[in-house]
Amino acid sequence: MGLTLLRLLLLPIFLWMLLIDAGGPGQPVHRHRFYALGIFAVMAATDKLDGYLARRLNQTSKLGETLDPVADKLLIACSVILLSFEWVAPLGFAIPIWVVGAVYGKDLIVAIGTLMLLWRLHSVNIRPRALGKLSTVLQLGMIMATLVARDLNRIRPALGDWLLPALWWGVTVVAVASCADYVALGVRTYRAARRVEK
Repeated sequence: MGLTLLRLLLLPIFLWMLLIDAGGPGQPVHRHRFYALGIFAVMAATDKLDGYLARRLNQTSKLGETLDPVADKLLIACSVILLSFEWVAPLGFAIPIWVVGAVYGKDLIVAIGTLMLLWRLHSVNIRPRALGKLSTVLQLGMIMATLVARDLNRIRPALGDWLLPALWWGVTVVAVASCADYVALGVRTYRAARRVEK
């Protein structure tokens, strides 16, 4: 719970660090980008640590279970949107709009489906799925790779040029597959509940 609140508090600082360096295409990128990367890494690490400690110490709470995915979604949603703008992302590495659409579309469909199940069944208990977790990991990796894209090309010629498009496609394909998986789970949950009612 405490680590979840820390992530929520760090989010505006992370976004501020991203925007400090935003000066338009071709403008030099300063050290704030690395501060943003460090804050992002801390937020991603505390997400995993928070879940592990909650299970290990048996200290789960309804508020914590609600805030944890909210913190994750806020971090990814804000980062993906900002890094889709040419004036924020490293030159030539802005996240394409179709990737943004896949990320947001998946979350929107899952949220609407969850609300519909809640309305019809008055109770929903859908746990994170393997594809959903993989989708989150790929999105976090894409954001971190975008922040250091220029440096990847310095480490090895064209490393960023092939890694980022690979991540864009990976994020999109897994987001669509994860969305389909959640929709199928929702349909099964609804049908099972209807059979019990009969």
